[in-house]
Amino acid sequence: MRQDSSAMEMVNAYSVEQVNLRIYVIYRGPFGEQVVNNLAMKGFADKIFGIYELKPETILERQPPNGNVWSKLWEEPERYVPEDLPTVESDLLLVLGIHPKLGDLIPPIARRLKVRAVLYPIDDRAMAPEAKRTIQEDLERMGVHVEFPEPFCTLDRSENEVIAEFAKSFGRPRFKITLDEDMKVIRSIQVLRDTPSGTASAVAQKLVGFPYSEREILLRKIYEEHHNENAENYCLAEMDPACPLMQEAGDLLKDAIFEACGWPTAKEIILKRIVEGGEVDIERLEETVVGKPGDWANVDKLCEANRTFQLYVEELIKEGRIVKVGSRLKPSPNRPLGSISAES
Repeated sequence: MRQDSSAMEMVNAYSVEQVNLRIYVIYRGPFGEQVVNNLAMKGFADKIFGIYELKPETILERQPPNGNVWSKLWEEPERYVPEDLPTVESDLLLVLGIHPKLGDLIPPIARRLKVRAVLYPIDDRAMAPEAKRTIQEDLERMGVHVEFPEPFCTLDRSENEVIAEFAKSFGRPRFKITLDEDMKVIRSIQVLRDTPSGTASAVAQKLVGFPYSEREILLRKIYEEHHNENAENYCLAEMDPACPLMQEAGDLLKDAIFEACGWPTAKEIILKRIVEGGEVDIERLEETVVGKPGDWANVDKLCEANRTFQLYVEELIKEGRIVKVGSRLKPSPNRPLGSISAES
């Protein structure tokens, strides 16, 4: 899109739709602190009705172990809810980075707060609740909807109205980008939906005035800023190759920026390759799309994490665009046309 003025514009001020959403946060550690700070800075300060740092030390100090305290907590979690936990009726409970053994406390806490939904993101395997299935079953018996986005920035939409309201502002990143076609640089970026940790808006600030016409240069810049430990609000998700959550988060951010710039996304190209191939082997396509870490000189490489490829394939299947037959992927004969640019 051409603009008359030659001056580069700063990233547009982040704005959120004013919603009636009461949020209670249970957190622990840097991940929780970063998310809370970002929500507060991005217009949600008045929506945070309660916040509590839940530490293992609190449980051990106030419930001196008489035998195995963790076993007792699992058996009777209601007895181990901290006495100083402020009770404020809320709509959504965010659980951020707490000790995995303390997840058993979430159902009784949710009952006490009378919440309608729980978001329990997993950005590191060390955060994953040991009794995830039991927690989910306990909450569902109470009529409380729960989701475990992994990582948090994969949150896109939800059938639950409370989480869907939150996801309008935070989750899988979305941008509106204006390009200067004369100078071939990004003129301005508006963050339509930030990542919960604020990484999307932090990276966006670094891209104003940056060249967009060279794919490899642009995507390397995006990943460098996303993974930069010295940057503000950099991604704190786990980056172990065995569980590449940070890499998946970087892939989603890259594709959101590419989409806003008019570049084809990994999901679009995956669909195009399946449509053109007629039938493709899943493992072979995944190996080609993911390739070697950081090998962006390879034009066939579309993402860093196998998880990203698997996410996009699952989405394409749910959207009715492709079907899985054994170990192969095929275009759906009844696939909708027109909403993914690679098909147009």
